[in-house]
Amino acid sequence: MEFGVFLGLISIALHFVLQTLTKSVLSDTAPYIMQASYFSTVYIYINVAFYIYILYFIIYYDYLSFAEIRKNRWYLLVKMGYKPLTMILSKLVALCYSLIFVYTLGFTVTIIMTAFLKYNFVYKYLPALYVAGLVDLSVIGTILTTASLYIKKKSTARYLAVLFFGIIIMLRNVLGYHDVIADRILMQNFFVLFDFGRSMYLPICVLIVFLCLVICFFKAKDVAKYYSLPYNTHEYVLPENTVILKRDYITGKIRQLYDIDKIKLRSKMFDFLINAILICIVFAAVIFNIFVILISTSQQGKEVTIRGVIPYVFMSSTMAPTIVENDLAYFRKVDKSIGIDIGEIVIFKEDNVVFVERIIDKDGDLYTVDIDSYPPMSKENTMLKTIDRAVIYGVFTGKNRWLGALILFANTIFGRISFLLVPVMLMFFYKQVKNFFAKSSHMSDDE
Repeated sequence: MEFGVFLGLISIALHFVLQTLTKSVLSDTAPYIMQASYFSTVYIYINVAFYIYILYFIIYYDYLSFAEIRKNRWYLLVKMGYKPLTMILSKLVALCYSLIFVYTLGFTVTIIMTAFLKYNFVYKYLPALYVAGLVDLSVIGTILTTASLYIKKKSTARYLAVLFFGIIIMLRNVLGYHDVIADRILMQNFFVLFDFGRSMYLPICVLIVFLCLVICFFKAKDVAKYYSLPYNTHEYVLPENTVILKRDYITGKIRQLYDIDKIKLRSKMFDFLINAILICIVFAAVIFNIFVILISTSQQGKEVTIRGVIPYVFMSSTMAPTIVENDLAYFRKVDKSIGIDIGEIVIFKEDNVVFVERIIDKDGDLYTVDIDSYPPMSKENTMLKTIDRAVIYGVFTGKNRWLGALILFANTIFGRISFLLVPVMLMFFYKQVKNFFAKSSHMSDDE
């Protein structure tokens, strides 16, 4: 129940964050998550549930899969007369019940919390979105459960979980399923999910689930009858400097079962990799924070130049569509000796106020400038003016909408936490984080 409520609350929190970025590139590229509607909150929920469930399956891998069979938890039960098929069916039913209960609870919490936002309630697309999210969870759940019958190491299961997650995301996009569920008009018709002319994703998922269930019944029934030795069986006290050898029955070669040098080398390589990743995260976060601070000071009367380029977060729509609100615009710094052509967008300062306008005419050192887009109900040519060449100090060279959205997010509370608090925590708790990953890699319960 706590997990279901958590999924709903984290989805609403993410919706609030996205609402602070409505005037950014995200409104153009992903409008289905940026709208103030039930569709956006529920769409965010089914994706958040899918992503977080991957972590949930990994953390509770032993309990949410057939990995317990390899720990011989079924062996005595089978010897006592319990039927493997009955236990397999009970296990699958319990997993299915758990998944549906948690998912449904989170779905309900999301709808209830959205009701407090007083959005226009449209119920027609809720059933389709509910089923769409449940299908994705069912697929990843059955795949990981089936894979647990063949996987010995928990670390391998984690890698495969990420791999399967990527494959499902790829299938959703390649088969056009993402375009279907992201269309709020189409999703008002529940049966659009079963329109295989639009996407074959659903029948493929049904086939995958069916095949996985068949494999589970036959493989689990067979594995449950045997006693599996622990993966590591070198707990015996042996004389010092004893070397254990193992014959490869395929090649016939004999090699050491446990090569201490290789184990130490692998441990050092793992430590180096973790160190490098943590250092890169902290370094990138620090650099980005410095960049955001510089950009934030690049406002009216406080421009910052980075290698001859003036970055400027554009805060209006007066130059649309060339420069849209919240775009990160780049201006090449120019001195008084450089000529500027008609049609170029320039940045200049008058009475210590910064303006960005387009040159529409010039006469010697006098330039006539105007904005491209006047707001509704405003009078044309009110921004038309003649300026001296000396006040122009930058010429527009390009923009980046995604960096503009990232800077906009970085200036929110959640952005500050993400880009400031997380690196600081990593710096102070560096050893604990490294030891956690090392322990989870080298001291897995299955090894």
